[in-house]
Amino acid sequence: MLGIGNYLWRLIPANPILLRVITAGGKRKRDLIIRCAYLGVLLLLVIFLLLGSASSLANASLAQLSMQSAEIFWWMSYVQLGLVALLAPVFTASAITQEKDSQTYDILLTTPLTNGQIVLGSLLSRLFFVIALLISGIPIFSITQMFGGVAIRDIVLSFLIAASTAFVTGALAMAVAVFKVGTRRTIFSFYLWIILFLAIPLILENMGYFQHRWLFTGTGKVASHISWFAGVHPFLALRVIFGDPAYQPPELAMVQKYPWPINWYLSSPHTFYITFTFVFSFVLVIPSIVALRRLAQSSRTLQQWFLQLIHLSTGDSTRKPRRVWTNPIAWREAKTKASATRAVALRYGFMVLGIAGAIVLLVLSSTLETPSQVIGANGYDPAKGTVLIVTDGQPQPYRLRLFGSSTTPATVIKLGDQPVGPEELREGRFIDEFLPDTTGGVRAVHTIRVSEPRSVLGDRLTRQFLLGAIMVELAVILLILTQSAASAVTREKEDGTLDLLLSSPITSHYYIWGKLRGLISFVLPLIAVPVVSILLFVIHDTFAASLVPGVSRPWTVFPEAVLVLPATLVMVVAFAAILGMQMSLRCRKTVMAVMSSVGIVAGICGALWACGSGAAASNDFGQPGLVIGSFSPFTLMALLINPADIANKSFGNPNASVADSRILIFFFGWIAAAAYGLIVWGMYKSMVRNFDMTIRKQAT
Repeated sequence: MLGIGNYLWRLIPANPILLRVITAGGKRKRDLIIRCAYLGVLLLLVIFLLLGSASSLANASLAQLSMQSAEIFWWMSYVQLGLVALLAPVFTASAITQEKDSQTYDILLTTPLTNGQIVLGSLLSRLFFVIALLISGIPIFSITQMFGGVAIRDIVLSFLIAASTAFVTGALAMAVAVFKVGTRRTIFSFYLWIILFLAIPLILENMGYFQHRWLFTGTGKVASHISWFAGVHPFLALRVIFGDPAYQPPELAMVQKYPWPINWYLSSPHTFYITFTFVFSFVLVIPSIVALRRLAQSSRTLQQWFLQLIHLSTGDSTRKPRRVWTNPIAWREAKTKASATRAVALRYGFMVLGIAGAIVLLVLSSTLETPSQVIGANGYDPAKGTVLIVTDGQPQPYRLRLFGSSTTPATVIKLGDQPVGPEELREGRFIDEFLPDTTGGVRAVHTIRVSEPRSVLGDRLTRQFLLGAIMVELAVILLILTQSAASAVTREKEDGTLDLLLSSPITSHYYIWGKLRGLISFVLPLIAVPVVSILLFVIHDTFAASLVPGVSRPWTVFPEAVLVLPATLVMVVAFAAILGMQMSLRCRKTVMAVMSSVGIVAGICGALWACGSGAAASNDFGQPGLVIGSFSPFTLMALLINPADIANKSFGNPNASVADSRILIFFFGWIAAAAYGLIVWGMYKSMVRNFDMTIRKQAT
């Protein structure tokens, strides 16, 4: 152990890569801005939470003050972990690719530096900045100690979870860069996988899946539960240390039947996560150290080597001739991005998963439940005054008492929660509540409550899942398109091909229009996924209504969504593309262009969602709120797919005119699409006009 410690101690101070990045990091304006922004976010969060509870804490007891302090600690821990998960890949993923971009990577490999010094120096120098951010936040976290309620041990554990998350994401990003799994653009695909890894377990936890539950001894009641993912997911591991009674791991004695380390994983997922991520980071770094120079000297990528190993590729680089469009720049952006094996797999995988998910959702929403009791054939028989009740497949007639007396009260009949007459006891309706009455030896009904046949999933859950799936699909499309657009120009600056293009007869109008057209053509098949998903539900509802005449079936998705959403989605992705191209033109490096573009697009979409959903849900706005919401793409999707949840006053109120609201959304949805088109056109003209001047300024 002492030998390893002495080696690391000699390695770090004497490593020029580590010292170069650390000393330069304190001088760069960008790093200072990030530090200030990080601390500003934490400080504003504390101020916001304190001001929000100022009135309730004026005369609060010490117990209430400690509870408020614990809540502030929870929020700060979540925000800190989210910022670390966002920033760590930014600084570490560019460790090797930055050397390649500046043409210093080959020179670095010719120096006497060992593989370990290069890899560890690059990794630790980038993580130094993230760890410095964590340390700078300690004074703000100390505020939670003013009123108590937060143990120092919990603060230390939250910082260890954040630090271990930074190390494991940094080690993963370093492995991606060293093993040449992809180019600079792989960094942002790596971001996508991180987002999916963080989001999917949280969604499954909230839906009640993959939960480990245990019972109080002798009572059979659930004591608590914890997700099976808690030991490998940072946010779920962080939740364990908050002391939530409904989310606590079992005691070690309760899981002794499991072998080690499963019992450790279940009883203490937060310490398991910290230990596992640090060990896994070390395991990831070792192959990078061993294979660094060997991979750098090879012209084959890891993918090519694997395909040749299993005899699926001969290593030849020849390919069939392809027909080029009249605008070759547009063809290159649209076709070359989609022609790579990995891009084809991701593209068609996205489309297949999206359509398959919509089909599964449609099947679940159209498959009826199998109730234990249902109204039988012909329902209520007025001639006999009876209704046929089918219980577990066995039909039995029961008499209805339409008029009560002092000894035999009248039958209570309800449809849902509303009292109705016996004619509503129709064949096929589900029986939710049934109380028989055998007074006087007559088999009669005391209370019966029925409802319409329900699907396995239910209409409301179907709309919620469909809306969530389409929102995720749009977010993924915007992320893919934005990072592609943001690297469209910087990529050619870095590899030197932009100078060759500018020396040709290609004009700025031809170049920028080709880029924009190619990028939109690239994502059009992806845009078809949410549109086709909605179209499937519209077609199903249309045929379901025609096959059962006389029965009013509500639309799962308003049919006008098929007309409004395609135009809106195309204009939104065009806006994201032209914005990414603007940043790609102005920035010199791909990393800065992509991060700036993704941040701006995410901020604009978030602000539009907050304003649009707030206006649509407000009782003060009413139908004018629908007009405001139509200009937010995510709010517009919610209004077309699940309007009752977001605009209850306009769609959930029985006295509201749903037809008028639908006309407003349809009309102003098209106006919003036209407005986005005008914005894109204005940004395009500005980019064409300033293209030459911007390139000349960067050349000086």
